[in-house]
Amino acid sequence: MADPVISLVVERTGDLLIQKIVFLKGVRGQVERLQNDLVRMRCFLKDADQRQDEDARIRNWVSEIRAAAYDAEDIIEIFANKIESIKDKGFVTRLAYYPWRIVSLNKVGKEIESLQTRLDNIAASREKFGIKNLGEGTSTHGEELQRLRRSSPLSEDKDIVGFEEMTKSLVTELLKEDTNRRVVSIIGMGGAGKTTLAKKVYNHADLMTRFNCRAWVCVSSSYNHKETLRTIIKQLNPMTNELLDMLEKMQEQDLEQRLYQDLQDKRYLVVLDDVWEEEAWDCLVRNAFPDGSTSSKLLLTSRNRDVAIHADALSIPHELKTLGKEDSWQLFLRKALAHGDNAGCPPDLEEVGREIVRRCDGLPLAITVVGGLLLGKKELKSEWEKVLNSFNRNLSRSQSGVSAILELSYADLPPNLKFCFLYLGLFPEASVISVPKLIHMWVAEGIMQKRDAENLEETAAYDDVERLCGRNMVQVVETTVDARIKRCRVHDLLRELAIRKAEDEIFFQIHDTRDGKISAKSRYLAVHSLPLDKNYFGTSIPPLRSLLFFNVHDYREDISLSFKSFRKLRMLDLENVRMNFNLPKEIGEVRLLRYLGLRGTSIRGLPHSFGCLRYLQTLDIRNLEQVIVSDFIWKLESLRHLYAYDIECDVPLKIEGLRNLQTLSRIRFDDIMHNNMITLTSLQKLGIWVDDRSEIDKLCMHLSEVGSLKTLHLYCNTESEWPSLDGLSKLHHVTELKLSGRALRMLPPDFPPNLSRLSLKHTDLTDDPMPVLEKLGQLSFLKMKDAYKGPQLVISGHGFHQLKFLELNSLSGLKEIQGEEGALPQLRCLRIRKCRELRKLPEVPPTCTLDVIREWDPTGLLLLPLVPLVPLLLCHIM
Repeated sequence: MADPVISLVVERTGDLLIQKIVFLKGVRGQVERLQNDLVRMRCFLKDADQRQDEDARIRNWVSEIRAAAYDAEDIIEIFANKIESIKDKGFVTRLAYYPWRIVSLNKVGKEIESLQTRLDNIAASREKFGIKNLGEGTSTHGEELQRLRRSSPLSEDKDIVGFEEMTKSLVTELLKEDTNRRVVSIIGMGGAGKTTLAKKVYNHADLMTRFNCRAWVCVSSSYNHKETLRTIIKQLNPMTNELLDMLEKMQEQDLEQRLYQDLQDKRYLVVLDDVWEEEAWDCLVRNAFPDGSTSSKLLLTSRNRDVAIHADALSIPHELKTLGKEDSWQLFLRKALAHGDNAGCPPDLEEVGREIVRRCDGLPLAITVVGGLLLGKKELKSEWEKVLNSFNRNLSRSQSGVSAILELSYADLPPNLKFCFLYLGLFPEASVISVPKLIHMWVAEGIMQKRDAENLEETAAYDDVERLCGRNMVQVVETTVDARIKRCRVHDLLRELAIRKAEDEIFFQIHDTRDGKISAKSRYLAVHSLPLDKNYFGTSIPPLRSLLFFNVHDYREDISLSFKSFRKLRMLDLENVRMNFNLPKEIGEVRLLRYLGLRGTSIRGLPHSFGCLRYLQTLDIRNLEQVIVSDFIWKLESLRHLYAYDIECDVPLKIEGLRNLQTLSRIRFDDIMHNNMITLTSLQKLGIWVDDRSEIDKLCMHLSEVGSLKTLHLYCNTESEWPSLDGLSKLHHVTELKLSGRALRMLPPDFPPNLSRLSLKHTDLTDDPMPVLEKLGQLSFLKMKDAYKGPQLVISGHGFHQLKFLELNSLSGLKEIQGEEGALPQLRCLRIRKCRELRKLPEVPPTCTLDVIREWDPTGLLLLPLVPLVPLLLCHIM
């Protein structure tokens, strides 16, 4: 589908019809016609999308459809919310509201009628804009981009830097003697240099000698099976008119058979450049490539890790990262000044040149393109400064440069992933994004679909993060020890692409200048800097759905927002924003709100009107100061995630009946004991403050019947002693336990019987905990951070039979880890962080990944185990 926003909004409008049908009886027919018109209009959007980059009129036409789709959703949802707000009131009250309901129904009917007229006018203007039916037309913008992307091994780039080690590794792998045909793959984001590296390898002298039969073909996203087969066959045979005529007449099966015959009994090397889909790979190799004993190889490049793994699950993909600072600078000098190795830069150009390189963020394609721009500038500082000042505009609008390459990746995304990618453009440049927070945001935006009862929208959202990372549209910054993505970022050039796409479609805006104007049409607004004028929005308030603040914590004055002006708001993130001590009571007017982020604000209290936010899914009030709330939490029937550091209520906090609640963070022990926790049928993660008076045995009895509970986190205040932890064995459903807080000098006497993950943080254990922990038969994940003060950990040969991931962090006194023979047989990853005194590690399985980061200590060196570690992922001394 062409426009990701319209596609998703039309789907949501249909869902609303089903969900709110009881409230829409009087206008059901009008709403259904509205949705049907939007669905029909959506059929013309693919043709429009392919041409809107070249025609502002078409862009405006698509923008009008998008605005109408949003307004349709807003009208239905606001009306339904009004009606729902009185459903729990008494009979007499509901009867008194009946005339108001009739008036509201009449009003929404007129609004839908007005919207229908708008859609009729938009439809009538389609022919004026020359927008055809789906599939009509000739050459498209996407096809032009594909032609720009075509690669050939003949045009090898001689100005290559930073690929020496990977070239050696690839050549070595391709020269291996194998009993079967193998696939070697190179993966990386668009513009990372995959094709350049593949050319260098393909033309390597050793490989030219080794393989007596070689071919190169660019597959691309618009894969044509017949054309690909013809291209390879032409490279393997003398070119004659008879061959060309024959190939044109051949069907797919004949072409596959001919290629198979050409390659049979030969030691061949075929490069398949830019493979996008697993289906394209399957179609190509199904019948065309012999799999004999000649040690033949296929070299594959792709932006998608899944394609590489699908092609050969036994071959680890070679992932191209961005260039380092010095390699980037050397490549830039070669491209911008046409200098050879070790040539310097004119002193007056170096400062501006290095800033240009910094903006390229290590992406070879970006450096090459901007270097080409500068090559004809006569080495004038004024010309280089002009390029720097217009850097983003020059790159993003140049269809023969970076944008042309990166747009291919964007165009290939399905509608929901396009929206997810565009949404990432709202975050500031170079910002590191928390994946859990991003997931909550996407779910609140309504772009995730629930797959089934066991796989909620959060699961789909995390899968989409992985898919974007797998396509190299998003970069992984940090993972957990068991390889789940924890934080990510977007390359600056891809962020510019997201911003350009979103701004062209006039639906989101970034406010990052003090004198910039906020558009009255914006639906998504990210504020990166605040104007001195407190009237941010002028006289015309935009119909915002999302309002996000970033990096404004140093603003001199408290931010004051008129919440009555944002009745259509679904997302409000005020993290680290300075505000008044109490959230205004007008927040209750924002009844469609799904996500509210107040982390790091100075908010001390939430008003009683907060209970009107029936659609709220995520509430983050993690502040250093205590947050006072009224007795309204139980009214937030859609609440899924409540994050806090300390909540105070004048009565025991009531949370019973919140059937959607999945995460409840740092609630007090007494508040838990005053609630019937069995009613929280979706609760998966629970964090509780305990002290020396807390009766853990009774708590565990209370939680033992909460069958959905998987993770329990117990925090103990630094001013208090830990209570007895008897009773944990009652928690049969709990598979993850976290204990945080000083003064825990001894481990609990028992643990949940099905425990597979354990985290100890900021505890004061003095005795070696391993003799106890290694007896936990199902433990697969163990993390200890600032948890143990002793100098030695000893692991016996019969312990930790299921442990796969072990992370030790900030164990300041630890000097050695001893492992008896046979210890840790299943270990996959050993991660060491900031253990400054550590000198000795145990022997671990050869397949274990060792991941060590420690500060430099001149008194000694870390002694690695004698058993070889494969692979050695990361081991450096900082």
